[in-house]
Amino acid sequence: MAGVGRRAFLAMLALIGAGRTLWAQGRQRLRYRPLTRPVLVPLASLATPGRARRFVAQGVSPPSAAIPGERMRINGMVARVAAGDDADCFKAVCVVCPHEQCDVDFVADPGELDPSVVEEIGEVSDPVYLCPCHNSTFTMAGGERLGGPAPRGLYLFRVTGVTGTHVEIGEVEEDVLLFF
Repeated sequence: MAGVGRRAFLAMLALIGAGRTLWAQGRQRLRYRPLTRPVLVPLASLATPGRARRFVAQGVSPPSAAIPGERMRINGMVARVAAGDDADCFKAVCVVCPHEQCDVDFVADPGELDPSVVEEIGEVSDPVYLCPCHNSTFTMAGGERLGGPAPRGLYLFRVTGVTGTHVEIGEVEEDVLLFF
């Protein structure tokens, strides 16, 4: 660094800092917490892509919560999003809308969506989650927000394994344990 002046060196540091900040903001890093015990959903009930099944999980609020260590019941739904039997073929979401905490519905046939919803999100061919309170709509393949007033996508569970008979859901996004 003998040939680099002080201003050039400080400019380089500023660029590196700005680049790291932008990189961190671009990557949404979700933190997961383990459930009190894994939820096992029968694999036979999720035989084909587009099939979904409800489940109830139990978690414990983290130390940073208003009431640390509180046991919480969390309603979820797991869906098969692709053929195959590895964990990536299944996605699990919390079925509580992040807008005003209404339970979302699974709409297996997008042709059944209200025309006003289709007008907002556009034509979709895959199943979606729909909040009946204010029409927030989310993808089946990961709970991403498609439209409506929800400020974000659905909270996520992590599928931690698949056996010959069950899909195992073992973790939940930490934020659901903080906000519900």
